[in-house]
Amino acid sequence: MKKPFVPDELDAHIHAILKMKAGIKSRNENEHYKLGRFTLDAKHAALHNEDTGEKKVLTVREAKILQLFCENINETVERKAILSRFWDTEDDYFASRSLDVFITKLRKLLKDDPLIELKNIRSIGYVLIVT
Repeated sequence: MKKPFVPDELDAHIHAILKMKAGIKSRNENEHYKLGRFTLDAKHAALHNEDTGEKKVLTVREAKILQLFCENINETVERKAILSRFWDTEDDYFASRSLDVFITKLRKLLKDDPLIELKNIRSIGYVLIVT
């Protein structure tokens, strides 16, 4: 942090550090996330392509999984955490295969932007890479 600092800025930085220490991510209140040429409207489960103006409607689960990745851009999201959050299990075979199908669908939706990659981290989880 640069000096001199404004007391409100210091307060905001302290709260952000405390949230990070507690493991709480800052949430996007309006649930709109910018991903390269795409914008995710998680509240309305829609993915907008800014270049073409095309709007793709997602399932609620697709939107929520993509929202989770958007909240953790360029960070690994554990597979167990996704399964626990959206399927209430960590090691069910059928839920695991279902997650694989959702990941495939999300990759197909995002394939038009070469700067976005939904990458598998073997035996750990996934990371949404946006360059």
